[in-house]
Amino acid sequence: ALVSHPAPKSAERFAEFASAAAARYRDKITAWEVWNEPNVAASYGPSANPEQYCDVLTSSSRAIRAAAPGALVITGPTSPAVDSTNDLSPATFVAALYRCAGAGTFDAVSMHPYSSPNLLSEPTAAWSSANEITAVRAVMERYGDTAKRIWFTEFGAPTVSSGQGVDEERQADILVDGISTLSQLPYAGPVFVFDFRDSLTGSAVPDYNYGLVRSDYTPKRALDAVRALVG
Repeated sequence: ALVSHPAPKSAERFAEFASAAAARYRDKITAWEVWNEPNVAASYGPSANPEQYCDVLTSSSRAIRAAAPGALVITGPTSPAVDSTNDLSPATFVAALYRCAGAGTFDAVSMHPYSSPNLLSEPTAAWSSANEITAVRAVMERYGDTAKRIWFTEFGAPTVSSGQGVDEERQADILVDGISTLSQLPYAGPVFVFDFRDSLTGSAVPDYNYGLVRSDYTPKRALDAVRALVG
């Protein structure tokens, strides 16, 4: 079967790439996330594999720190997920990283705490990103790693009419609520909005409609709402 986003075949080869990238951009980039959403098969195919990812993280961390001393190494950000055959919840995945890579391998933990169509501060289901943040923090506490922060490197809501999609007014409300909720956590690192601009406004693909502005650069309500929030 074709895997659209396969895991790297070789941790060492990927680390060579990480080294080259860190060296090239060391004067411009100060933090590196190693991979994207490695806890789910959609981004780390054909199946989430924390032990294999630990090799990638460990090798890449060593390479980045050698090529760009002082740069931060951030764990691959987790996608919202529950434990299943091919995916792992954020807390399960992060616990595995502490076991097989060790706290010294990374400088912060990263999550993508999407909540759409709900507000992050008002979880309505048994599983929610808000509860999973608490669970990930509990893992960090269990391993005595409370000095580290959790970076929230994607948060947003798609303006589409299906699935987790919402209208533009609700998108603004979700963003303001989520950014406020995350920023108030005592262990919060930076909060990043996904995304500034729609890839293709009106597309049925949710990922193409997360922007604060439409693909023609006209603003959605969320742009001014987020601007007002962050000053």
